[in-house]
Amino acid sequence: MADAQETKQKILNHFKDNGWSIPDVASAMNITEQYLRKILNNPDDHWKQITNIVSKYKIR
Repeated sequence: MADAQETKQKILNHFKDNGWSIPDVASAMNITEQYLRKILNNPDDHWKQITNIVSKYKIR
């Protein structure tokens, strides 16, 4: 299983590669920017949400 910090970095790299900012992604996901940052800052505590982000954006 992937390490939480490694997965977080893959997500952030995917957003960066596509030119997406955190507020853009939060808006597209229909969540607040604050909540998205909370998820990304504490990936160990938010595995379900991290998994949803990975599957929604097909991050490999």
